[in-house]
Amino acid sequence: MSTETRLPAIAAGSILGAMLFGAGRQVARHRRVLAGRGDEKFLTTTSGNRLSFRVNAAAEPGRPDRPLIVFESGFMATMEHWTWISEELNGKASTVFYDRSGYGRSRYGHGRQRTPQPFTPRTVVSDLVDLVRHTRGERRVVLVGHAMGAGIVLRAAAELEDVVAGAVLLEPPVVTAAPGPHRTPAISPLFVRSMRIGCGDLLPRPSWAGTLPEHSARLCDDQYRDARLWEAGRREATVSADLGVHEALLASVRAPMEVIAHRDADLTGYGDLRHATHRVSDGFRPGRLLFSRRAAERVAAIVSATGERVL
Repeated sequence: MSTETRLPAIAAGSILGAMLFGAGRQVARHRRVLAGRGDEKFLTTTSGNRLSFRVNAAAEPGRPDRPLIVFESGFMATMEHWTWISEELNGKASTVFYDRSGYGRSRYGHGRQRTPQPFTPRTVVSDLVDLVRHTRGERRVVLVGHAMGAGIVLRAAAELEDVVAGAVLLEPPVVTAAPGPHRTPAISPLFVRSMRIGCGDLLPRPSWAGTLPEHSARLCDDQYRDARLWEAGRREATVSADLGVHEALLASVRAPMEVIAHRDADLTGYGDLRHATHRVSDGFRPGRLLFSRRAAERVAAIVSATGERVL
């Protein structure tokens, strides 16, 4: 075989080898994502989704009146992103962290074919409501939502009414006059397919890499490079316009609120709420509050104090 005929064969073999190597790494990564930390509990919701969550109990006995604090993540985020806050609150408050359907160990759909109900904003909110009702017992709750999670928390609070003792909104979206004007950019189906065949290693290093404790950073990186995260993000992007924060939604929530954001954030609309306290902070990049240990520690202190005030 001449050099001219060998080179294409060698190139094709190299490409095939690289693809098989990437696919193998993708399978191993996917298994690690589905294994999680191993301390998760599970709940199948009325929508048919199976949620993975962690419950941490307060160390102080004899305080059944203390509220349960439930955390809602932002777009394409998992409960690993809350690690600094989780560690700071460990033993100090009763907390629940979870992954929405499709993220981490949480599953979208059910049964052999995993055929869920149509994915709608209602699906996202009802899953959170089901989780609160499943975990709270007789306690009231404080709901904490980050970014897009703030809109989900407010919708759940309006539905749960007196069960909610307070809400903490972290880096919430801009308040709009009516629902629906903003939408998260769509994720291409071609991109998701490329992730399925093992292209996760080609993604650039995320901006938050190296900011979390090592055990969470490893799992976060696996999740970031796994196709399931992007599939879940693609579903949520289609309904994100209906999960924002608008004036009528804010008016429907009567529970006390804490609004915490970067100093440069636009909090117009939140300032008109008599039952809301506004706090501005810095020392982190906008949108990266949870990845700054010092900022997360300050948030944990505010969340803990919010729980104490509603006793």
